Amino acid sequence: MSQMAGVSPPQGTLAKASRLTGFLWWAMLLSSLGVAFYAARYFILPTQDAHFARYLLALRFHVAGGIGALVVGPWQFSQRLRARAPNVHRWLGRFYLLSVALGSLAGFAMATVSEEGPATHFGFAMLAALWFFTGLQAYRRIRQGDIDAHRRWMTRNFALSLAAVTLRNELPLMLFALHWSFHISYIIISWLCWIPNLLLAEWLIARRIRALPQAT
Repeated sequence: MSQMAGVSPPQGTLAKASRLTGFLWWAMLLSSLGVAFYAARYFILPTQDAHFARYLLALRFHVAGGIGALVVGPWQFSQRLRARAPNVHRWLGRFYLLSVALGSLAGFAMATVSEEGPATHFGFAMLAALWFFTGLQAYRRIRQGDIDAHRRWMTRNFALSLAAVTLRNELPLMLFALHWSFHISYIIISWLCWIPNLLLAEWLIARRIRALPQAT
């Protein structure tokens, strides 16, 4: 009896983890769709920003990749989709990674001409490079059949995809609530839009790894 009790999963812990996962998934989905819808204006309306207008082709490639990643990304974390429609999961995964490749390469080009100088060039370029690298690692791991490692790299990658969401929440806060200058705000945002996301992804990965032995 004592041995059986020792291997029983902690139901309270698992229930809390399940609720947290569900909340995060819905938050990802709704925020991603909202930003994707907002970004579609670059294909519909004339571009009012003179800086972006000079690099419109690269911008549109970057936006197209970002929209694809944001619309598809949350569904790659749906356990129901993976269980009930694995072929759909795989095809969406291919589309997602192609979107990431397009968005990151165009994003790197845009980073080299970003406003406010070298600090934003480097910050956004690091984001683009890591976005591409983590997507490539996710692809390599699934090709090797290492599903657990693939999921870890996909978690990191989508955290970087969500930089589009955090940027559009943090920048207005800095400009209109804190009344910081655009110069200071944009420099900070070029790093703050993605570093906390990546740290959160690493925390979630470590949390999942710690929970696995307890759930067996």
